[in-house]
Amino acid sequence: MTTVSNSSGCCVVLVTVTYYPNISDIRFPLALELCQLAATNKIQTVIVDDSPDHSAVRDALEKAGKGHVKVYQQDKAIYEGKGGALRQAIYNAREFLLESNSNFENTAICFAEPEKADIANHMNLIVQRILDGSTDIVVPTRSEELFRETYPIEQYHSENFANLHFNSLARQYKGFQTEDAKQIDWLFGPFAFRASLADTWLNYKGTSWDAQMIPYVRANRRISSVTINFRHPKQMKEQEEGDPQWTKKRLRQLNILFDLLGKELS
Repeated sequence: MTTVSNSSGCCVVLVTVTYYPNISDIRFPLALELCQLAATNKIQTVIVDDSPDHSAVRDALEKAGKGHVKVYQQDKAIYEGKGGALRQAIYNAREFLLESNSNFENTAICFAEPEKADIANHMNLIVQRILDGSTDIVVPTRSEELFRETYPIEQYHSENFANLHFNSLARQYKGFQTEDAKQIDWLFGPFAFRASLADTWLNYKGTSWDAQMIPYVRANRRISSVTINFRHPKQMKEQEEGDPQWTKKRLRQLNILFDLLGKELS
């Protein structure tokens, strides 16, 4: 399996987690697109899946990835919830890097949700500062224009509100004092870190969205942000905008994060 490498032989592994009630789920084609882009961009990708029909999902995603994607079934006895799936994916990515004799100091692991397929087109920009040694953790930021244009309007406003709140809390932390770390896009989701920091995520036992963010608060390492021209999938905006089912989900997410991440930052 192949990794994205720079001229020094440094590499990147993308990790994500999936769950589909069936393969007709509107998000499943987006995961296939992510795997296809991983193959096109030669990004080694590790997926942990908890779908009822795991075999069908695994086979389709690995076929789309053309040798660049490996799908594992979530071991819920050890790795609970979405946060547990993330830890399992990071663990499997680290095992892959160990087997390939990669230098953890010159390797990045990047997480993104599977429906954010366009992230694969920005991978080099996201991990560049990790690979050149100038930072340890990168949280990409959505361009304001495309954020407003391509996201459901309710999500645009709720996530802007949450970002303002968490950035105001984070000002007291040394890692968030640099100019490009003062306006973190907390609610975007994707992040990347130097592979040698994997234990920071593996040691945090959260089971929800907090498992993505709290570890980079606790890491006490250099944190940077980079703006990318990310385009959210059109079909997701069409499905979610104006639907109270999704605004309730956004509120539930904010309540979880205001509690867990808010406490961590307070």
